[in-house]
Amino acid sequence: MNATSNYQVVICGGGLAGLTLALQLRKGHPEINITVIEKTVRPLDEAAHKVGESTVEIGAHYLSSVLGLKKYLEEKQLPKLGLRYFYGDTTKPFETRPELGPSMFSPVPTYQLDRGILENDLREMVVNAGVELLEGVSLKDISIEDGGELNTVTYVQNEEEKSIRANWVVDAMGRRRYLQTKLGLKKESPHSASSVWFRMEGKVTVDDLVSKSNTNWHDRNIEDRFYSTNHLMGLGYWVWLIPLSSGNTSIGIVTQNDLHDFAAYSRNYETSFEWLENHEPHLANHLKGKEPLDFRKIKNYSYGSEQLFSENGWSCVGEAGIFSDPFYSPGSDMIAITNTFTSNLIREDINGKLSSEKVDQLNDFILENMFPDQLNYYVEGYHTFGNTQIAASKFLWDTLYYWRIYAHAFITGVYADFEKLKTFEKHVKQFAELNRGMQKRFKELADSTPSQDHFEHIDLARKEMFIESAISLLTKPSDANYETHLQKQFQFLSELQKSLEAELKNSKTERTPFADFFGQLSGKAKLQNRYNRLVSRIGNGTFLYAVRDVYVDAIVRGKQRVHLSGMLRFLFPD
Repeated sequence: MNATSNYQVVICGGGLAGLTLALQLRKGHPEINITVIEKTVRPLDEAAHKVGESTVEIGAHYLSSVLGLKKYLEEKQLPKLGLRYFYGDTTKPFETRPELGPSMFSPVPTYQLDRGILENDLREMVVNAGVELLEGVSLKDISIEDGGELNTVTYVQNEEEKSIRANWVVDAMGRRRYLQTKLGLKKESPHSASSVWFRMEGKVTVDDLVSKSNTNWHDRNIEDRFYSTNHLMGLGYWVWLIPLSSGNTSIGIVTQNDLHDFAAYSRNYETSFEWLENHEPHLANHLKGKEPLDFRKIKNYSYGSEQLFSENGWSCVGEAGIFSDPFYSPGSDMIAITNTFTSNLIREDINGKLSSEKVDQLNDFILENMFPDQLNYYVEGYHTFGNTQIAASKFLWDTLYYWRIYAHAFITGVYADFEKLKTFEKHVKQFAELNRGMQKRFKELADSTPSQDHFEHIDLARKEMFIESAISLLTKPSDANYETHLQKQFQFLSELQKSLEAELKNSKTERTPFADFFGQLSGKAKLQNRYNRLVSRIGNGTFLYAVRDVYVDAIVRGKQRVHLSGMLRFLFPD
């Protein structure tokens, strides 16, 4: 397909995926024509109820750095205080449940998105950037042509049928999955789970579930727990609480289908409330007498695909292609990755370098490697959620695995470079085998090991291994050392795997990661934790934030690797 002065990209869908792709393409190729067609018309409801409010590191980096929206996100959206988990017996007082989460914001920021506000603002941004935005448009047909011919998008606007011929057509219409359906590319997922969610007016926080007189519990955190994506965990399920910048709160119930009957709680809000009374009674008691602003449900939300990109000039981005599970907030990640891959292919097409090999490379990376690897977290993972030490260990593994492998590669630009991606993919196959084996062991151990609530509270902001892995996201290995970097990550994960397996089987290891999980925290570590709490309270956290920021900027950012100083090793005991 040869580029011309009239090179045209048509993006079908003006939600988060389509609008961010338009911005990304406009930044990279200001000379091409970009049209976004969208059925809804501004002004949108600022309190629009769309799932996908929580970002993690890939999606956050894409929005803040790739698209240059960092200032906007800081001013118009909410900061995210990481992922927070509450395990244990739901019938006991809420404050007795083991809590796992950070007390302070990460040096690598993530965000809580109010999708209604964000998508209103993104529409204005794309128009100001020179993108043609057609609102109030109903898609009628997409005609894909072979052999380098232009594709055709037919739509209806003001009862008049119109068409656009385009070099590239992008399906960004979400779960409608128009192109996947038209081209017969839908594929079932091995993960079977479902969800309902609703928004409550005002602030609903886990802090409301514990009496204000319990100052020890409330004072464990420097920052407000409300800003976390809070997970209430039980066998086969989790419940989320997510803050929205509109002032409301998103609440969702997610269950695996073989462990919970979706029909029993999904008919309406009343049935969901009854389910909460049985499984999360403290939250249900707090919500009693309150009415939700809305109520949505999705059965069997996970799905795959046979193909996402084509040299015939089409692609499916975000949920128009594939979706795994909301547990680790991967929605904006998949938008970032599929948008970046689409941008890569359009760039190659414009430069006359597009080939079937490059298209196949990007399809295979996602569909044969990354997506199946991601699904390994979830297919049997919900069976571990009712076991405190197993579920907590799984969180540690999953998070460090994601940071050190996929997130680091995206942040350092690997996904935008065909050659680097080829090197990375070769190692991903090796990583995936390690991950698959670890996920299998978590399930086996959860089935055979009683749940034990060894810890009351684990502050992730005070854990050396966690902090080191987080700030490692800011490092940038050289091209010459990239293979060595990947080999070191494999070595790190192999050692972590052995340590976790040994501890979960009650064996002794030289270094126990997060010894609190297993009830083996040493006297020295307890002393270090007490000292760290005192330091972190100086200026209500401002001193520790300042020290950390200076350290990150001077020692870590852009360097080959992280070297933790003796002081930081003391501050962050494992």
